[in-house]
Amino acid sequence: MKKVVLALAAASLYATTTLALPVVTYVQQTSLYKPSTVHAAGFNVELYGSPAPGMSGEAAIAGLHGPAWAGGAPLRLLPEGAKPGQGTRLVLVFNGASVPSETACEEPGALGGGQGVAGGSLRVVAIYCSADRMLARGALSADAVTGPGDRAYQSAMQSLLAAMFPPQNTNISPFGPGI
Repeated sequence: MKKVVLALAAASLYATTTLALPVVTYVQQTSLYKPSTVHAAGFNVELYGSPAPGMSGEAAIAGLHGPAWAGGAPLRLLPEGAKPGQGTRLVLVFNGASVPSETACEEPGALGGGQGVAGGSLRVVAIYCSADRMLARGALSADAVTGPGDRAYQSAMQSLLAAMFPPQNTNISPFGPGI
């Protein structure tokens, strides 16, 4: 049985890398994650790096939106005058560190972030922060972004957002404590 499971896992990994489909590689909600916070705070975005050469921050989030259960509000860059590292926000790090630590919201710039390389694969780390506390995090690997409006990029990013923002904290039982 173990050999069958390992063979299926290897075949899945091979197919994923061969077909270069977007893969949400990591998702976690901390015990602080509350759908009510997501619904109330929305999706101000703090960006580091770029998904494609010369792609602006506005283009990187154009057409992206939060989950339908939270109103489906579009992602928007931090408001004018807002200081990075403060407030409730979605931090997107393109082509930077792999999986952030629990302290990533304190200094999100430490995760790096780089310019996408033409023809190179895309790596995205997303962290939903409230001030210096992490509420949720996720990571995505996908094909290179061809430019603004790339539908495969938008689809991959929406799959990451859907996985990161479920309508219920996956760490808390809907049936109360002890279950």
